[in-house]
Amino acid sequence: MKKILLSLGIMLGLFMGHAQAPEKMSYQAIIRNGSGQLLANQSIAIRVSILQGSPAGTLVYSERLTGNTNPNGLISMEIGTGTVLSGTFSTINWPTGSYYLKTETDPAGGTNYTITGTSQLLSVPYAMYAKSAGGTGGSFVVPYTNTVNNASTLFSLINDGDGTSVEGVNNTTTSSIASVRGIVNNTAPGGFSSAVRGINNGTGGLGIGAWGSQNGSGWGVYGVTPNGLGVYGNSSANGTGVYANSNTGTGLTATSNNGIAASMSIFNNANSNNVLNANTVGNGTVINVSSSGNGAGVFSSTGSGFAVHGIASAQTSAGIIGDNSGAGEAVVGRTTSDIAGAVVGRNDGGGYGVRGFVATNTTGTAVGVLGQVGLNNSKGRAGRFENFNASNEINNVFEVETNGNGNIPDNTQGNAASFLVDNTNSVGAAVRGEVNTIFGNFGAAGIFGISSGTGGRAGLFYASNPTGNGAALIALTDGNGNAITANAGKDGNGVETNIDGAGNALYAWVPSFATGRAGRFEIFNEDNTSDVISVKTIGNGTAGNFIVNRTTGTSPAVKGEVNSMFANFGTAGVFGLSSGTGGYGGLFYSSNASGNGPALLALTEGNGNGITANAGGSGDGIEASCDGTGNAVSGFIPNFGTGKAGRFANFNNANGQPVVHVTTTGTGSTLLINHQGPSGNISVFQSASVNVARINKAGRGFFNGGTQTSGADVAEAFDVEGNTSEYEPGDILIISTDSDRTVEKSSKPYSNLVAGVYATKPGVLLTEENIDSELTGKVPMGVIGVIPTKVCLEGGKIKRGDLLVTSSKAGTAMRANPKKVKIGQVIGKALQDYDQNSIGTIKVLVNIK
Repeated sequence: MKKILLSLGIMLGLFMGHAQAPEKMSYQAIIRNGSGQLLANQSIAIRVSILQGSPAGTLVYSERLTGNTNPNGLISMEIGTGTVLSGTFSTINWPTGSYYLKTETDPAGGTNYTITGTSQLLSVPYAMYAKSAGGTGGSFVVPYTNTVNNASTLFSLINDGDGTSVEGVNNTTTSSIASVRGIVNNTAPGGFSSAVRGINNGTGGLGIGAWGSQNGSGWGVYGVTPNGLGVYGNSSANGTGVYANSNTGTGLTATSNNGIAASMSIFNNANSNNVLNANTVGNGTVINVSSSGNGAGVFSSTGSGFAVHGIASAQTSAGIIGDNSGAGEAVVGRTTSDIAGAVVGRNDGGGYGVRGFVATNTTGTAVGVLGQVGLNNSKGRAGRFENFNASNEINNVFEVETNGNGNIPDNTQGNAASFLVDNTNSVGAAVRGEVNTIFGNFGAAGIFGISSGTGGRAGLFYASNPTGNGAALIALTDGNGNAITANAGKDGNGVETNIDGAGNALYAWVPSFATGRAGRFEIFNEDNTSDVISVKTIGNGTAGNFIVNRTTGTSPAVKGEVNSMFANFGTAGVFGLSSGTGGYGGLFYSSNASGNGPALLALTEGNGNGITANAGGSGDGIEASCDGTGNAVSGFIPNFGTGKAGRFANFNNANGQPVVHVTTTGTGSTLLINHQGPSGNISVFQSASVNVARINKAGRGFFNGGTQTSGADVAEAFDVEGNTSEYEPGDILIISTDSDRTVEKSSKPYSNLVAGVYATKPGVLLTEENIDSELTGKVPMGVIGVIPTKVCLEGGKIKRGDLLVTSSKAGTAMRANPKKVKIGQVIGKALQDYDQNSIGTIKVLVNIK
């Protein structure tokens, strides 16, 4: 069971009803639980016992009372009206001794009571005492009623001591009773008529005309009226009409269910005093206004003055501050005027006209100043800043400053200012700057951006939508000035542009109706040795691409011209440089497969070379290749020329390299010399300008010093029986008896048809075929010379110098028996010993005998 606390003392009094109404005492208490919390709007049951003599004395009366606490935890009951449990309330003999009131409470409204306390009834209700005393006190008997028509005071008690002149006490629990009551019965009394009036004739500052006090949570003074004034206080001079004071609670509280809780007015037009003064010397709020409904916390209106005027003398304070702890607005200014502002911040000093700041919010969602337009289809400007002083040139009309670090991952945050047109169908600008001036001075600009630090950008334009096609920056001019003028005062670039995608870092074009240039680059300083244009790439693309995209055009894609009398290195109309370990100093590519124009055409009208090429290292002065059927290099003399089609010379006596080196990995001729003239030699070879060899026009060779080959034998090409794939070098060949001028492998010993050996490396190959014949189906048969020859031991071991003849094994020779050999059977003499059981190969001096 919860412990119940009665936080207020018992209010006791006597209520004597009219006629035969029962006697009763009023009882009030504040009910709290064991944690000190009020039990509001809760059903309560209390068992009341009256004890005589002591807190544990004789029970003379007991009853059970029930009721509900109000929203403040207050319960009001009347002792004597409950369910009687013991004794009779009306028969209590109050003058016979001291009495104690014992209360037991069940907060659930049942009979499970908790004893909360016992207190002595220090003052027995006067009416009850008088009733018990009967008529023994004299002729003044209560109740007493009398009617007198007299202008004098009917009842007056004067006490020259410290006691109270008149005291009224009521112990009943009945509502709306009064210990002392004054009544004015006339429905139209005179002005300032009073039912109860307290007069203090003291002239000091501490006297009180009427004093009402209450020991609990009730009211010290309570005034009520249907239409008039419940409590009226007036000061006829410099005093205070109503003075409210509190040590820890509230000095003055005004409430109302349907009307106005408090109203203060001045009805004198000449009175310039304040209607309400509120002051505090502490740190609390001077006036605290709150509204839980839809009404205004403070509503103020004025004719020509200030509806609200707040003054602050300290920099840390504010004249007016509005706090919003919910979703509403802290301060709202509204106007229906076409010229006046809803909120005006005026500055007559050096501070701020309007200052909005974020004090404690660290989430980044707060806004210092927010201007909006477009709510409820409204139109206008969300903000406007003007300067009406033409000579004001020391300050900016609008300044935005931040000392934050910005937001690198999200560049839409952390900026000094951000302007956004959040409408995908909008054609308006997020920022529009305009200057109307005749001067082109530095700073006279529609938008002027400065980067005053060691980094940062004076301006940045970023088209952030990856699917967007709009330009990050467009500069247009309708006059004769430049759309963009860029200047770098030091070593930076006048314009730097780059591209992350597949577009162009810089794209300049001239429309179809214009006659200007897409680009022009000039240097006006004769001492400047820098390049007018420098184009560089570290990618695999072209550093510079120039095209005349017109099939009937006759102008060059690139024209380079130098007007100089010097032929120094680099003085060239076009200068190409390859500074890496690869790449080309120049590349000319005729890409049209059906085109006939040369990739490079070099002409000279003077005595210089059309092309001069030099390789400073181990490379070639000129390297030419051909992917088609043309010539890698073609030199010709026109029918009117008298020079040479080609000339190759080596002027270094210590150079052992050939002057001309011709190589092929194909199946064609390495060198083809075609003499189509009527006379002359195909080629002439000289040593020290003297002819040493030549080939005449008929193809006959002449050699002053004889000839030498690297072959070891003399052979002649012969047809074979069967397929040439069945033959191999070293085979013994005999004359075929089936076909003319045909040979085949030997297969009988001591054959008289032996003709020669399949040659491995003939020094001279004889044939009746033309030199262009491929000799398909023929084998080279060596007839004289040193030839590797197949041998076996059919005739015994072979010694050097032994005569060799055919054996029974196909294409294989053996040692001859001199006694058996005949003329025409000897192949030649062995040059090596041989004693292996298998068929092998040895060198033989072939000479058929």
